[in-house]
Amino acid sequence: MEINEVSRDKNVVVREYILDANDVKRLENKTVDELNKKKYLIEGFRPGRVPKEAYKLRLRDDFYNIYVLDEAIEEVDAKLDEEKPNLVIPPVITDAQISADGGKIAVEMHLEPEITLDTAKLKIKKAKEDEVLDGYIDMRTKYVVEEHAILEPKDDVAKEGDLVKVKETVLSGDKEIRKAEEKEYVLLADDERDVVKNLYGKKAGEVVEFEKTFEREGTTVIYKYILEVQQVYNRILPELNDEFVQGLSIENVETVDQLKDMFKSEGKQVYDKELADSYRMQIIDQLPSAVEIDLSDKTIQRAVEDIIDNLRKEGKYDEYIKNYGSEEKLVEDLKTYYINLLKKDLAVKKIAEENDIRVDDNDIKGYAASVSEEWGVSPDRAEALIKSRQDLRNEVIMEIVETKVAKIIAEKAEIEEVSFNNPSNENAQNSESAENQEKQEKQESENPDAE
Repeated sequence: MEINEVSRDKNVVVREYILDANDVKRLENKTVDELNKKKYLIEGFRPGRVPKEAYKLRLRDDFYNIYVLDEAIEEVDAKLDEEKPNLVIPPVITDAQISADGGKIAVEMHLEPEITLDTAKLKIKKAKEDEVLDGYIDMRTKYVVEEHAILEPKDDVAKEGDLVKVKETVLSGDKEIRKAEEKEYVLLADDERDVVKNLYGKKAGEVVEFEKTFEREGTTVIYKYILEVQQVYNRILPELNDEFVQGLSIENVETVDQLKDMFKSEGKQVYDKELADSYRMQIIDQLPSAVEIDLSDKTIQRAVEDIIDNLRKEGKYDEYIKNYGSEEKLVEDLKTYYINLLKKDLAVKKIAEENDIRVDDNDIKGYAASVSEEWGVSPDRAEALIKSRQDLRNEVIMEIVETKVAKIIAEKAEIEEVSFNNPSNENAQNSESAENQEKQEKQESENPDAE
């Protein structure tokens, strides 16, 4: 078999695999062997013992155009597997023909394009450590104090800081989502939940009713809340002093300063982990903007066609067209998505190879330990799940590699410290607060227990 490169367009190479008569004869014999193994039935011959000429007479043009050609394509695939070219999408057969005299198979290969990476374009930010730790200490000490609040029943209306005990019923039409469940709410000004806001000014024995409307999958859903106020309590918070701390019975912690030192140590661990996660997300998100790529339009077109084919197979294509308004807009967005994804993947691969980054069992074990609580399983169980599912294992390995790559980049990058006490960051904080509220509202619409 002769192999010729007939064209090259950036990262796209077209090869022709040329077969002569001897190649075809060998493939004919291989085809006959395969057909006989499958016990192909032809009258007058024993299954598995049919001669070549009988197959030619019975199958006619299909003998070459289908069966021999399939064997030829398998050999081309095998040669590509041996070669192991770095491809961004699977090879495409653009032409294939064969006869007794010879044949030709044209293969379009989409190789990994060369990239240039300028990490100086990456801008990384981090919150000031002292501010974060101070905030964490304040939050934890406040929680401990409030956890030990003394509850004093009151006949007056519920006000800021009070605890209100209710029996809560939630209806969706005639369906009872929740029936007279006992719940407790602390009334705080920064709590935007409707159920909290509706309890201000209410007394024991009163009934509060209100409705909330949500849009879910194009349908309007209305929840009716009925809150029977059982009791309103004035919360008397203990004073944060050494005597209070000693009453907590925490080993080696007897003073307020020691308690705050313990919380500072906790906060430092949380800060370091979240900082590493933040670096990874910032860097991976920005990588496409730091990459120049010489990519053929053919690759982009083929990739987008493959994505659209998958959308059709999954029955999601019409939904995407509806959301985008037209196929043209969808295609343009998919092109941008594919290019950015490819830039990110190739940049990560380049840095990983240059720094000999690998993922071993200890990395998997460490990852499993870090997500076990979130997954609601033990670290050993999380590790077993990762190792038993190839798709999950691949995702975890990619995330670990990205984290290691981000760490290398972050060590060399210029990092800007951001103060959340700076008035210029007020809009960002308000935006984040609005986003959190939106997420809470969405969760509530899917599960009223979110209240």
